[in-house]
Amino acid sequence: MSLAGLKIVVTGSRRADELAHLILNFGGIPHIVPTIGIDVHQKVSKEIEDLINKIVEEKIDYVIFMTGPGVYSLMSAAKCLGLEKQLVESLNQVVVICRSFKSKYALSNHGVKTDSIPEENTGEGIVKLLKNYVLWNKSVAIIWHGSYSTVLREELYKSGALVLECSIYTYSFDLNENGANILKTMGFKYKTPQETKVIEAIEEISNGFIDAITFTSPPAAREIFKIAERYHLKESLQVSLNKDVIVVAVGPSTEKALAENGVKVDVMPNVYKMGTMVKALSDYVTHQTRIHNEERQSRGQKV
Repeated sequence: MSLAGLKIVVTGSRRADELAHLILNFGGIPHIVPTIGIDVHQKVSKEIEDLINKIVEEKIDYVIFMTGPGVYSLMSAAKCLGLEKQLVESLNQVVVICRSFKSKYALSNHGVKTDSIPEENTGEGIVKLLKNYVLWNKSVAIIWHGSYSTVLREELYKSGALVLECSIYTYSFDLNENGANILKTMGFKYKTPQETKVIEAIEEISNGFIDAITFTSPPAAREIFKIAERYHLKESLQVSLNKDVIVVAVGPSTEKALAENGVKVDVMPNVYKMGTMVKALSDYVTHQTRIHNEERQSRGQKV
């Protein structure tokens, strides 16, 4: 097993157990250290209520869902307003685009069809997909996750679209009750972030006790640096990640978030999923081990 004996930090929260299990299957030692939670609004905000009403009143042409939790959160808000049935009916009359299959699955559970999913599950991937549609003077609603893609927003404006944006939840270091209920509904065994554990993990990374670290979302990457900066550990974290630790990102948007914080990614899968990510890490370690052994042999040392 190519990951045998390697200690690997898992920064994700929603599917931490699943990722840890994959790492174990390859012989690695997972160390779960969640860096984010989600904070779902306790009450239906005016912004969300207005969005739901506009969809129901058929004033929207396209609706873009960025995450599964966003779907469940919107439906929960519609239920509170007594508009869940009307919302489902209206969504089935417009063009619905999902960033990933997770959103599509969440919508199907509510009886809503999905028209398109991009090949690349990023804001940039959606931009490429939208080139197949006429957007001029069309109303496009984006149901954001906890962070925003300026690229998607700007491209929609350039295409002449009328953009309506709404964030149903935000990323938070704490997981409130509403957020926990949403994730439970989706079948996730959510790991609650604890700042003390994150700080301990950062110190372990800086002291050379961690072999690799995985990031499965941009917020997970950004939050670990925010915490590190708060405790004056950011610089040592950057140095260690770039020098001593194998940094793994699930996809381009996560890679970009790490680059923004001065860290280069060593491993990123061609297919942006957890299984292929762990396989890519395994292949990387095998390749590096082979190179190391060949170098030792060339110097006449025993392997």
